[in-house]
Amino acid sequence: MATTGRSPQPLVFLLCLSSFTLIVVLGQGDVPSAPVFLSNMTYQLALLSFKSLVTKDPYDVLLNWNSNISFCDWNEVSCSRGSQRVVAMNLSGKALGGTISPYISNLSLLQVLHLLNNSFHGHLL
Repeated sequence: MATTGRSPQPLVFLLCLSSFTLIVVLGQGDVPSAPVFLSNMTYQLALLSFKSLVTKDPYDVLLNWNSNISFCDWNEVSCSRGSQRVVAMNLSGKALGGTISPYISNLSLLQVLHLLNNSFHGHLL
């Protein structure tokens, strides 16, 4: 398996810091909303991790993948009706390249992942 020379340590640190921040914030808020918020944050971080390992995006397909926009509104991402759960990603033919993030496995309800005609490497867990 080829590597890009990047270390996953900064991403792991970011995930740990985000989790700690969530625990502190949620400890002061409404407990019933905590699981939904944590789930949405997990999905967003998994998708942002995927984007961070894309080194080639000539058509700016992932340009709107940022924390200012709900991930259900991101290009090529489809969520289930009635809840913010990613069920499909169709990135076929977008000329993307890079490493497949292992955090994509955190998208627990993902049913469709189309990556044909791109230049990804790595393994899905």
